[in-house]
Amino acid sequence: MDIVLIELVLWAGLIFFLWVLKDTLGNFESELDRAAISKAGAARKPGTASPERLYEPIGSYGGTTIFRYAMIEGERYEFDYASSEGAGVSLGADQRYLAPGLVYSASPAPPGGDGPDG
Repeated sequence: MDIVLIELVLWAGLIFFLWVLKDTLGNFESELDRAAISKAGAARKPGTASPERLYEPIGSYGGTTIFRYAMIEGERYEFDYASSEGAGVSLGADQRYLAPGLVYSASPAPPGGDGPDG
């Protein structure tokens, strides 16, 4: 009976370790994506916005993670669409372009807070 209990505890520990590792690697991947965007900022085309913060990954396009929200110049923007036209795409006054072809539109702050963090 003691051996079965020890084995169950070890299995539970292994499952917990793998769960923590999965979350840690997911956060690390997000940090790598943010660092890549920052580095690309120096070589970006004119008209490309530089996000201060990106959050809520929802997919990928052109090898870059698409985030639902972006903070650009202190304003909150929400992902609108992906464009293959590059930085020459026609944008509205409330839209911003992020390389490699992501267009974000101004998004009103949700009630009760100024962002997803509250």
